[in-house]
Formats: sequence, structure tokens, C-alpha cells
Amino acid sequence: MRTMAYGAAAAVVAAFAVACGSGVPNGPSLTSASIDGAVRTSSARSGGGAPALRVSVAGTTLSTETGSSGRFAFINVPAGSVTMLFEGNGVSAALPIGRLQPGDHVTIAATVDGSHAHLDSREDDRDVDADDEDDDEDENEVEGRIADLKGGCPNLTFAIGSTTVRTNSDTRFKNVACTSLANGTKVEAEGPFANGVLLAKEIEKS
Repeated sequence: MRTMAYGAAAAVVAAFAVACGSGVPNGPSLTSASIDGAVRTSSARSGGGAPALRVSVAGTTLSTETGSSGRFAFINVPAGSVTMLFEGNGVSAALPIGRLQPGDHVTIAATVDGSHAHLDSREDDRDVDADDEDDDEDENEVEGRIADLKGGCPNLTFAIGSTTVRTNSDTRFKNVACTSLANGTKVEAEGPFANGVLLAKEIEKS
């Protein structure tokens, strides 16, 4: 009887989990991030209507359609380098938004036009835990305008004053997309030094 009761209870729990789309109903994920925001077309920015677009996270099954507001939201976004895809009404564009860590929540605003997408703004919200505080002890910060920019995203090398900065696939980009960086852009770079080069863990537009 105990075996039958246990089996019945397990079946109920499994069915509930499937219905909710998660193995832990209403539980926060420790291995994923979340993204929300709004997208508009160039014509909408200049006063035209805002057509519905399909927004998805590249490499995943996460996908949704915006309404006339252009709003979208995703939870359980796999941590790592994330690229958003926008499609429909003459639009087919990709927008890299950088690397996300587990627990990150990112809000973006983007403008799309044909095959082009531009990150208008990005806001990051993340709980700082003890591990982050320990990491901060070994990190350095430099702030200034980018000069002598070389390479291609995500592997860039540039100068901020007399400091050489290098980015890679582990770098998090805050309030700016990697592809939006250019000579003259004012940023703050944070990370450890190795052989005289600052290895950026985070680049934030300032």
C-alpha cells in the first residue's frame, strides 16, 4: 500500500511539474537568467505604427510575439553569450547583448530596421553574493574613452588612457552591446590584470 501511495503521489507531482513547464514550480533557477524589454522599428521611432515582431533567444526554444507595445519577456534564459533575434514585417535581425550569468536579470530596449538591430539601452539587475564580493577584491577598474580599437566581438583589444583592455566571450557588457563599442565611446572596464593587460570581466557604458 505504501508503494502504491508513493507512486500515486509521485505521478501527481510529475504532472504538476509538466503543466507548469518546470521541474520546480514557481522556484527560481540557479543556472539561468531572465530578459525583458521592448523593441521598435525605425518607422515606429519616427512616429509610425509598431508592427508585431517575433522575438526569440538564439540557440533556444524561447520565442514570443510582441504586441503593438513591442514588449517581450523571457525567463530561464541559459547563462552564457546571448543573442536576440527579431523577425517579421520585413525585419530579420540579430542583436548580441553580451554574456549573462546565472541570476542576471536584464532589461533592454532595441530598435530594428530590416537586417539591422541597435541596442538603445540595457539595465542589469543581479543579486551580489559572497562569491562576487570575494572576486571584487582581485579586480581593477579603469574609466575613459576607447582608443585604438581592434578585433571583432567578443574578442576586442583597446586602450583606455595608458591601460590596454581585452575582452572575450566571458566579458559581460552592461548598458552597451559589444558591437556598439567604437573609438570615442566612454566606458568603465573592470577585471584583473594579466601581463599588464586588463582582462575585462565587465564593460559598462558610462
